[in-house]
Amino acid sequence: MKIRNDQVVTIEYTVKDKQGNIIDSSDDDEALSFIQGKGKVFSGLEAALMGRSSGERLSISLEPDEAYGARNEELVRQIPRNRFNFDEQIQPGMKFKTQKEKRVMTVTVTEVTDDLVTVDANHPLAGVSIDIDLVIISVREAIEAELESGEVQEMEEIYSKEIH
Repeated sequence: MKIRNDQVVTIEYTVKDKQGNIIDSSDDDEALSFIQGKGKVFSGLEAALMGRSSGERLSISLEPDEAYGARNEELVRQIPRNRFNFDEQIQPGMKFKTQKEKRVMTVTVTEVTDDLVTVDANHPLAGVSIDIDLVIISVREAIEAELESGEVQEMEEIYSKEIH
């Protein structure tokens, strides 16, 4: 079965940066399942998978705009230290959640002075080109509940709903 939109695709993958450092891998977790065409994975990955079949192996390179996005320097801000409701010492590398216009985002502290905390709301891999090695494990039609929710259901859930 060739991959097209509204199908559940399951892949095993390894994502590396251009220096060969592993960023993410399904070796540490289970395979990744998603509904093709719903934007749940990188746009460049969906494009590369279109028309492929189960069992195929692919190696693809994605530019930042096809993966984690370009860096946006407007997402780097200096915030007065006294605006943090945090009693412990704030250090670079710490992550905090913040809300902007009903959207929750994670920011990473990049610099701390006595009066200011510099935070970066960019994804840590924004601006990074990546390489993905993958194998397509399976392709199947999505069921109606998956198409409505946009989320893949476990096979046990699907079977139990069919039985009842």
